[in-house]
Amino acid sequence: MAVLDSERLVKTTFWIEGTAHSAQLRRGQIVHEAIHAALPAEITVGHRLTFRTSKGIEVFADNVLGDVEDHFGTTELVVCATAIPANEGSWRNIGFDHLAITVEDRAGARDFLREVLQMHIMRDDEHLTVMATGPTALFLFDAGQDAPLSNGLPSSWHHIGFVVDDLEAAYAHLLSYKERLVSDFTMLERDERWSLYFFYRNGAVTFMFQFSEVKSADRGFTATSREGFQNYLYDYASRPYGLQWDEAGNLLSTSL
Repeated sequence: MAVLDSERLVKTTFWIEGTAHSAQLRRGQIVHEAIHAALPAEITVGHRLTFRTSKGIEVFADNVLGDVEDHFGTTELVVCATAIPANEGSWRNIGFDHLAITVEDRAGARDFLREVLQMHIMRDDEHLTVMATGPTALFLFDAGQDAPLSNGLPSSWHHIGFVVDDLEAAYAHLLSYKERLVSDFTMLERDERWSLYFFYRNGAVTFMFQFSEVKSADRGFTATSREGFQNYLYDYASRPYGLQWDEAGNLLSTSL
């Protein structure tokens, strides 16, 4: 849901150990953007930051300022900043979690990913759109705006691959949307999978997608070095992403 009066400026204040740090920001911006406008670098750099209202209600970095004001009645947040410990030791890269891109037509990309790729909408507001299939997600931002950590230009990639459980059924589904795709629909065999590639155009950028069905003998994680990886992944399709409210002001928590 889009926040009301998203362009209206509000004084946003962060309190740290009794000291106030303020900035005038749009209601449509997020806490993540607000901290860099209001807080000095010695607080934001190298620190773990948490945010709460004066009543102790937890607020997150991707919450929209207008939502915080409307639902918690405040534009002031109490910050806890603790230095990040650099603990040496072994660690593992568990796997792809999400990809964030900027697009010229976010609504068009959202509808394409939902209707053609059967992804679920987990968040859709002025700040971003989150599309999920389970433990992986696509984050969509508007190109040309001040998306966090972005130059604001439309993104592209070589291709992004999804695994499906029945590639022939997925192929039939794609054919019903062929007017929105560019593809010769050639299915290619690899050692461990069958793959099908297709293209989607959004504004001036063309995106390539891959649908794959992994062969039965190659499915699953069997190496002990990757044992329990599923226990570290977040299920993006389990509930709305971040704090969100419905039209009546009730907190959303519906699972898919």
